[in-house]
Amino acid sequence: MFKWNQKGNALITVLLISLVFTTIGLAIVASSINSTKRVETRETDISITYESKKVLEEITYEMANALQSLPLDYRQIDNQYVVSDTFDTKLASSVIMPTLNKILTNQTYNNSINCLSVVDLSNSTTVDIPSNKACPKNTYEKDTTYSIDRGLDFTRVLEIILVTNNPNETEGSITRTLKKRVILSPLPSFLKYAVGSFSEDDKEGLLINGSPNINGNIYANQLQISDRAKYQLKNGTRQEKAALPPSVTGNIYSSSANLLTELKADNFYKGEVPSLNHDSQFINIDYNRTFVQRIDTMLSTDDNLNSITIGDINEAPNLPDLLKNKIASIVNGHSSGADLIENVPQQEAPSSVLGDAIKRLSNSFQIESENSPLDFQETVNINGDTVINSSNYPITFEKKLIVNGDLYLVSNSDLKLADNIYVSGDLHLINFNGDMNLQGNIFVAGALNIESAANNKVNPDNGITLSGDILSGKSINIRPLNTTISFNSNMISLDSFTINGDEKDEELGENDIIKINSVVYTLNDAFVSNINILGLPYVDNRTGATQIGQLILLAKEKLTITRMNEFNHFNPMKESGFPYTPDEETIIQPLKAFFYTEQSAELYGVGSLFYIKGGVFAKESLEINAIRANRTFSMISDIPNSSEGMLSRFIVDYDQDVLLRGIDALPIVDRLQIIPDDFVIE
Repeated sequence: MFKWNQKGNALITVLLISLVFTTIGLAIVASSINSTKRVETRETDISITYESKKVLEEITYEMANALQSLPLDYRQIDNQYVVSDTFDTKLASSVIMPTLNKILTNQTYNNSINCLSVVDLSNSTTVDIPSNKACPKNTYEKDTTYSIDRGLDFTRVLEIILVTNNPNETEGSITRTLKKRVILSPLPSFLKYAVGSFSEDDKEGLLINGSPNINGNIYANQLQISDRAKYQLKNGTRQEKAALPPSVTGNIYSSSANLLTELKADNFYKGEVPSLNHDSQFINIDYNRTFVQRIDTMLSTDDNLNSITIGDINEAPNLPDLLKNKIASIVNGHSSGADLIENVPQQEAPSSVLGDAIKRLSNSFQIESENSPLDFQETVNINGDTVINSSNYPITFEKKLIVNGDLYLVSNSDLKLADNIYVSGDLHLINFNGDMNLQGNIFVAGALNIESAANNKVNPDNGITLSGDILSGKSINIRPLNTTISFNSNMISLDSFTINGDEKDEELGENDIIKINSVVYTLNDAFVSNINILGLPYVDNRTGATQIGQLILLAKEKLTITRMNEFNHFNPMKESGFPYTPDEETIIQPLKAFFYTEQSAELYGVGSLFYIKGGVFAKESLEINAIRANRTFSMISDIPNSSEGMLSRFIVDYDQDVLLRGIDALPIVDRLQIIPDDFVIE
């Protein structure tokens, strides 16, 4: 009996063990099946997301091609160019809707697309551009809009909304919402990039020596990268210093395949190699045509000078004489004889802010407020060299000031000119003290020299403010010395353009400053040295919103930017990580500027410290030299080594807002280009 019980117990034990193992086995099988399903679902999810991104890329590609045949129709009303009333209709009917419907008829995508739409977010009044499978408004009604005036600006901000699902129900229900924002811009392509060069010549292109930090995209058809940063001694001798490779946080765009050999880990900071993208739509500007158009626009809107026209760039050298003769004819016909205008047989021309004598004047004129304020209510015409000096009291010109000769405007007290200024010779603006406020346009047949040493730390109203556009038949030279000069004016120089500060009292940062909201064209070289360029707040006439301006400088000849923040340093000097820009910086303020040259530029972030909020582009050759200094230094002969983790002494932080601000004076190309912006997966 005992033996039978023993056998029975053994059987039960075996059955229990079998049941346990069977249960465990089934659990393992079930877990394996679930895991397999999860893997399949994840693979399906990845596949759907990948295919969805491909759809958006194809939409962008098709729209870009269709934009090539969309004309930029505009009309002129009261000297202002406005967008044609039919432009948005044509954009939707000939570019956007055909692109969407073409995608929906593609059998490869059709079954997986739940809905597809485009919405125009250019301003608060959004415009839906649906496809045959339109998305509901709740997929985009809370998205951020912009403040672009569709009637005055061709720029458009579009958001492409794509909702996809899994057509194979056995693999689970998977839905993805993808949103891609693109900017349609009529601006030249160089404004799309932080740094770039267009040339395909193997001796030109983009040359990067050492370790600049480019926070944005790059354009280049030729690229050379070196680990030796070059710099210059004061005697002009060139030296080199070993450095780390450059950091590029964006992508590299090109129209050629010449760059592949340079795109390797050893050539980039921390081995982070940017991706290479093909940009077949790069649109150059026609600089000569743009220059002539800007001159003609300024002249045609002026009652005194609208009879002067420039047919093409070959006629530009004649413009100074045309201006000189026209201004002389105005003065000769209406010369003023006001008692306040004194004829002086001999007088010394005012000295510059540095104390340099300019020249001696013969048979000239003088207006000086030595004993009381002066207020001119009518247009003032003077036939001869003239010195206007607000020596002790303010001087105000309510109407135009027209001088046949050289004009010296000198402020020791407030000096205000509320209307246009016309000068057949050179114009000198010299600000020792007080507020020099020029509100009208300035037309100068000769050179324009602007200099200030007024102390605007004690009195913020001291300094020079220019609010009208400027046309100079020769050079434009700007010199703030330990002070600020403000420009809310576009400028054209038929010769060179120079902004130059000094090296004094800069321990706490650059103190020679221009605050600016300007587009500048120069037919010769551009030279910028020892200066800080800050954005000037201004009210956008189109929207009424307050914006922060910037300098956009376009030079026909060579661009030189030198001795910026020389031997100054970021505080702290160490970077906090990607994208390798300063987190918070009070001493070194970024230059709010885009720089462009039709020729070449050499920039040195070794002794100098470049921090640009904008971009730099050279059509022929752009050379950038930079180090990541691991300590402070104060002499060019004491250049430190570079170390990983330190901020570069040459940083360009791209500012995309330039594409959205509708700046009238920028070059306009003949078609829209598409610029990818934000991309979101929900």
